[in-house]
Amino acid sequence: MRFHHAAFAALFGLLLITAARGALGAPEAFIVRGIQVDVTADAAAAARDAAHAQVQLEAFQRLMARLLPLGEMAAVAAVEPRQVVEFVTDFEVANERTSDVRYLADITVRFNPGAVRRFLANNGLAHAETLSKPVAVVPIFGAAHEARLWEQGNPWWAAWATRPPDGALVPLIVPLGDLDDIAGINAEQALNGEMAALSDLARRYGADDVLITQAILNGDPALGPVSLQIGTSRFGRRQQNTTIETFIQGAEEDLPALYARAIGIVAQGVREDWKQRNLLRPGQALRITVAVPVSGLSDWLKIRRRLGRVAGVARSEIVTLSRGRGELDISFVGDEQQLALAMSQNDLDLTYDEAVGWLLRIAGAPAASTPASE
Repeated sequence: MRFHHAAFAALFGLLLITAARGALGAPEAFIVRGIQVDVTADAAAAARDAAHAQVQLEAFQRLMARLLPLGEMAAVAAVEPRQVVEFVTDFEVANERTSDVRYLADITVRFNPGAVRRFLANNGLAHAETLSKPVAVVPIFGAAHEARLWEQGNPWWAAWATRPPDGALVPLIVPLGDLDDIAGINAEQALNGEMAALSDLARRYGADDVLITQAILNGDPALGPVSLQIGTSRFGRRQQNTTIETFIQGAEEDLPALYARAIGIVAQGVREDWKQRNLLRPGQALRITVAVPVSGLSDWLKIRRRLGRVAGVARSEIVTLSRGRGELDISFVGDEQQLALAMSQNDLDLTYDEAVGWLLRIAGAPAASTPASE
C-alpha cells in the first residue's frame, strides 16, 4: 500500500475535523445526569426559574464530590448559584411537568471543563477526572461454610442490586444473577479468587476488575444491635489486599439501612483509591512525543477519537506522518504513569521502549507493526 501526497492531505484534514468535532462535547466526567427537581412557588414560571438555579448548584456540588478526593472537599470555597452559572455550558430537561405553582423535571447539567479546571486550579485543588472502566461487584453473604451468592436469602446482594447509580468515576455494576452468572461462578469460587471464573464474569459485564465483597452478620437482630463484618478484595488489573471493616448497628437503624451504610463506605473506598491514583495537581503539566504504529487511516481515526476522551490530555498535535507510522506531541496534566492509566481506560496502550521511546497503540494491536507493502 502506498500513501501519496494527496492521501496525506486528505488524512490530515480528516484528523483535524475529527479532533474539532470531538472538542464540541463535554467529557462524561463533567456531565451530571438525572437530577430530579420538585419546586413550588407563587407561579409556574417562578417555580421553573428557581428549579433551574437549584439544579445547577446541586449539580456543581455533585461534580465536586465526583472529582475531588475527600481531603480536598473541605477546601472548596462556598459557591453561590450566580457563580455556578459561569461553569455551566448547558442543561437538558426531561419529564417536565408543571402546574400553576409547581415545577417537576429530570435535568442533566453539562459543565465547561476549562472553567471548572480553572476554578480548581485557582483554589489549589488537586482533582481526578479519568473515568474508570466498570468494576463488577460480587456480593456474598455469610461465612465460608454457608456463603450465599445467587441463592435466595442474600440480603447483601439485594442491597447492592437496589443501590442507585451515583455517577462516580468508577462505575460499580452488580451482576443480574441470571443463568449465565449462576453457571459461571459460585460463592466458593469467588471467595477462592478463581481468576478464570472471575474474568468470564467481568467480560460479560464489560468490566476490567471484579470486587468481591463478603458480608457476615453477627448477632440476632431480635435481641439487640448486631454487627456487620465486611471483607473486600479486588481482582483483575487492580489487584488489592483484602480489607476488613466492621459496622455496628445504630440504635434507630434497621438492617436495610445498615447494609446501605456499609455499601456507601465500601463504594467510597473504591472511589478514593481511584482518585488518589489519578490526581491532577495544579501546575503539573508535561509534554511527550509518542510514536504511533498504524496500518491505515482507520487506525489513526480510532486513536484520535479515543485520545480525545482521555482525561488530562490538554493538546495533541501530529508531528510527522508516514506510511505505517506517525508521531504525536501530547501535552497533559499529571505524570506518564497516570497518562498511561487514563489511556488504558479508553482502550489505548501507552508503553515505553528503550529503542524508540514512548509508543501509543490501540489496545490489543500487535506489539510490533510492520509497514504495509508498497
